[in-house]
Amino acid sequence: KKMRLDVKDKRILVIVAHQDDETIGCGGTLAKWSSEGANIKVCFMTDGATGFSSNSGLKAKIKEIRFDEANEACKVLGIKSVHSLGIPCQEVSNTTRNFHMVIKLIRDFRPEIVISHNKLCKHRDHKQTAEIVREACWKSEEDVLESLGEVHKVKMLLQCEILDPIISPDFIVDITDFYNDKENALEKYKSQEKIIPGINNYINGLSYVRGYSIGAGKRGEAFLISNDIPIVL
Repeated sequence: KKMRLDVKDKRILVIVAHQDDETIGCGGTLAKWSSEGANIKVCFMTDGATGFSSNSGLKAKIKEIRFDEANEACKVLGIKSVHSLGIPCQEVSNTTRNFHMVIKLIRDFRPEIVISHNKLCKHRDHKQTAEIVREACWKSEEDVLESLGEVHKVKMLLQCEILDPIISPDFIVDITDFYNDKENALEKYKSQEKIIPGINNYINGLSYVRGYSIGAGKRGEAFLISNDIPIVL
């Protein structure tokens, strides 16, 4: 069944754990939706401080380096707004403070669509981010916690795949014409080349697997729809 999201003039908020997750998980989709007129903001949960390889000499400045790389990658994808909540890398947890920061983020930006991780990811930061975002999306529309901003309803929460493929996706976005943007964005993350060796081969193959499910020769990115509140179509 075909379902095309009309994203023109829509606000889309991407909340992921680390700098490069947005590109690996949904970079082609973000490039496509940016070209269709979406207003996209990317927010990283962590400061990226542990993302360096031994003897690389990057430890002292890795947080600044990764955020600069993220800004450059997001420019390639057509995204102008990039933010970080600054939680220490490898230490994302569902505390009240972190939960409230995400609610405030949602209420301030007021997105129609939110994209985050899926809970299948083995990385603890990814799992915790998925759970915090899922809960924050429905809590944002409750008339509580007025200090965190005006109540806002998120119409759709999507979960993307990073290194652990979604078993049964709800839908695939055709990124055939935007795969080069995804590759070019990932190239901006020079500091991560030794952290995630072979990632280009992985996303290349996965894009064909996802594309095959919607038509031979195409590339795709997979998503789950994860809403605690039913979607009104």
